[in-house]
Amino acid sequence: MEEVRIQKKDRAVSFRVIEEEGEYIVFDMSLSNPASSRTNYSGKQFAEAWKAVESILGKTEIPDEIIKYATL
Repeated sequence: MEEVRIQKKDRAVSFRVIEEEGEYIVFDMSLSNPASSRTNYSGKQFAEAWKAVESILGKTEIPDEIIKYATL
């Protein structure tokens, strides 16, 4: 599993890639959300996972560490 943490102002996201499964998980790490609703996306579509990131953080550049997954 590969994980990249992305933070903007007071919001933070964990973007996890499980390569063996081809799965992306977006986890809202902001303390303002209840723990039960922190997973914003879990699935196999990078574009949908990135939409979940941007729904939390706003418009965000894809970090170099995970850009390779955006083109798969």
